[in-house]
Amino acid sequence: MNDPVDLISKAGAVLGDGESVMAAGIFARKDDYLAVGGAAAMHASRSALAASRGLTVRMLVAVTTGHIRLLDWITGSVPSEVLASFDRYATAVKVTRFGLSRHVELTDPASGRSLVLTGSTAPFVSESKGDKAVLRALTEAG
Repeated sequence: MNDPVDLISKAGAVLGDGESVMAAGIFARKDDYLAVGGAAAMHASRSALAASRGLTVRMLVAVTTGHIRLLDWITGSVPSEVLASFDRYATAVKVTRFGLSRHVELTDPASGRSLVLTGSTAPFVSESKGDKAVLRALTEAG
């Protein structure tokens, strides 16, 4: 079960006492649906692209008072490291709908670095409560 309180606790264990986690949810990198065909090709593409960027296919996104942290997430394990970090208030956040999913584009204007993630808002998906909390935290005025 991917209970939001449990996800916050797991993120906090990696980040330590210096950062208070406000919200945590499990997100994936946005797929390029036109570039690959079929489930097997899409899975292989996801894995290779994530690894080439130092990421995992799915990540625990933790929103703290000052940062957006992406932690490794492998089902059945616990996160162990921060893979990427964005300054919460300097990062441009754009959320768009894709059915019951949400695409979250994070762009650091200083470096030009960007990343697009996909989360779920579907009530039948176990991680949707955490994802919704992250979406609220990212879109609320700082």
